[in-house]
Amino acid sequence: MTKIEFIHQMAHACDKAHAQGARFNQAVVFAQAALESHWGNSDLAREANNIFSIKAGPTWDGPTFQLTAAEWHYQRGWYQAPALWRKYPDWTACIVDYAAIIAAVPWYQAALEHLDDPHRFLKALLPSPNKPGWATDPDYYGKVVRTGAEMESYGGPKWS
Repeated sequence: MTKIEFIHQMAHACDKAHAQGARFNQAVVFAQAALESHWGNSDLAREANNIFSIKAGPTWDGPTFQLTAAEWHYQRGWYQAPALWRKYPDWTACIVDYAAIIAAVPWYQAALEHLDDPHRFLKALLPSPNKPGWATDPDYYGKVVRTGAEMESYGGPKWS
């Protein structure tokens, strides 16, 4: 999938997710999905329609997909670990679930106060000393912002 194809498919999926009541910052969703899914080309995106690398924890009762993932730990650095991931019928379902997780999990809910500000929305999803966050990568914020800037150059959502 090309970056342009990714942007078109994301725009369609986001429109459908919004129509289903999902609340999110579109620029962040596009950038996170591009980063996490390698612009829709990762095995997880192609085989499971999981564009955000959402793991299948104990409360998930839907279909799963097993795949090894790179994880970061401040003492160990980067390491590989097998994981179960949520599997979706399409990207819209993944985006709707992403929005539902943000709305339901207490440490992500502050992001909903910043639906019009991609930087503040994204920062509210990141870990802090008192709460876990969306990703273990210590440079996740920078990577998402850089991906968002690249996406904007291809006609994706603006980060302003």
